[in-house]
Amino acid sequence: MAFPIQKVLKLAHSTFSKLSKGIAVDTGSLSPIKSLLDQIRASDVDFDASNFRGRQAPVTYVKLYEDRVMSVGIFVMRNGAKLPLHDHPGMYGLCKTIHGEMKVESYSRAVMSDDVIMRKMSTLPFSNVIPVNKKDSACLSEEDECCVLTPDSGNFHEIRAVGDMAAFLDILAPPYDYETMTRTCQYYTLLEDTDEFNDLQVQWLNEIDEPRDFWCDSSDYTGPTLQDI
Repeated sequence: MAFPIQKVLKLAHSTFSKLSKGIAVDTGSLSPIKSLLDQIRASDVDFDASNFRGRQAPVTYVKLYEDRVMSVGIFVMRNGAKLPLHDHPGMYGLCKTIHGEMKVESYSRAVMSDDVIMRKMSTLPFSNVIPVNKKDSACLSEEDECCVLTPDSGNFHEIRAVGDMAAFLDILAPPYDYETMTRTCQYYTLLEDTDEFNDLQVQWLNEIDEPRDFWCDSSDYTGPTLQDI
């Protein structure tokens, strides 16, 4: 009998393997994965918050599984820590809180001509800005559903612990690819100014270096085996 986390990953792997074959993944096909992931709790991945207290790093990463199709891990954010505003270029993601409470603020890239973007850049002391629309702002506990991002929706987001330590299970497909530099993580800061285009509130992100106060350490996964998915 398969463990719940094995069922989630087996279905996710089967679904996202289509991407490597050039087959598009529609948002409807994510619903079965999401339904299973929504039921996952800390005990299903042998997560014990007491094992992560006293660490110095703001965030600890626990690797569950990774291959060319997807990466799966647990991010553990200590009190007051966050994953800074970042992107997932061309990727799908599902994040499920398994401990504590976390706040997710997500943005989608706004549809805008290059001319408008260039005019905006000419008014700013920055060389690389991206127009976005606010997608969501939500506080999520282990009782809440997972959040979902796609290449076009919610692809820029920040996740922070609310109150005490928070942890979430994260599935990304395809994974980041730093060998070919085709899918790399970029960090951003949200600019204060806002514009209106076609009655939509457009905000602007400025690409920045990885924040100096953010870093991760790692910890071993001790839950059910996931190699035969």
